[in-house]
Amino acid sequence: MFKEIFKFELKYRIGRPATWAYFGILLLYGLLLGSLGESYSSEKTLANSPYSITQTMVTLSVFGMLIASAVMGVPLYRDIEHKVKNYFFSYPITEKSYLLGRYAGSMVILLMISLGLHLGMIVGYATGPLWGVEDADKFGPLNLLHYLNPTLLFYWPNFILFGTLFFALVAFTKRVTVTYVASILAFIAWLLGNALTQDIENRTLVDLLDPFAFRTYENITRYFTPVEQNTLLTSLEGNLLWNRLIWIGVAFTVFLITYYRFDFQKFLDKKLGKSKKKGSEESVKPDFSKLIPAGVKNFSTGIY
Repeated sequence: MFKEIFKFELKYRIGRPATWAYFGILLLYGLLLGSLGESYSSEKTLANSPYSITQTMVTLSVFGMLIASAVMGVPLYRDIEHKVKNYFFSYPITEKSYLLGRYAGSMVILLMISLGLHLGMIVGYATGPLWGVEDADKFGPLNLLHYLNPTLLFYWPNFILFGTLFFALVAFTKRVTVTYVASILAFIAWLLGNALTQDIENRTLVDLLDPFAFRTYENITRYFTPVEQNTLLTSLEGNLLWNRLIWIGVAFTVFLITYYRFDFQKFLDKKLGKSKKKGSEESVKPDFSKLIPAGVKNFSTGIY
């Protein structure tokens, strides 16, 4: 049943307006960024250099937590909200295929939504010289490797990490609001951690503790010249390699715990509490004593 649930999730989410709204937000941001020639690099660096594109993707993956929480927190909770437990229990659906189908379908949609940024930047950088905001020399030729490299090393791993965490939260708490709160708290915690770690001299520790690898990439490219920023792609080695292994390992561990500890029946079968049960039983039982008239006692021996 995994295949059917997976296909259903894809079809359902593709037809939802929210999916295309998230895609459109990222598309618009990338389009504006590219059209205006904005970049995180120096004046001598191209607007669409590998360095600038990577910085953009790493930064957007931080804010992408909000999208990840909205996409990955919904699929399981939707079944509780729509009360489809009787439907699922009447079909030969195992909890493993159910969980994996919901997770895989939603994750594919999340990664598809994230590509809105890529499309926006590609179109924006291609049309940037036409707007005249920046000189045409500021824009280099299109190179898809400049987008693929940071996507595989930073962008998608960050979405997968937090998407998995939010999915697990709903699986264990049955509350979709927990994911929204968790995404905001995680964002605030990252900002505070990023500010506090600026004074730490041990860069290796800073590189490994950053789940987004934002500071990791900054430390790698700290002394890059404009020529290197325009040409060099990020290599998966050193602290970056260990950072990615650690945090992808965290996501994989969380998923395995969810996969083996998830109880399909308990999750969908929402039982009433003791107090509610007691009240419901009492309300159902009618009090027949009030319907029977009280007998009249007569102790006389006379015959009437």
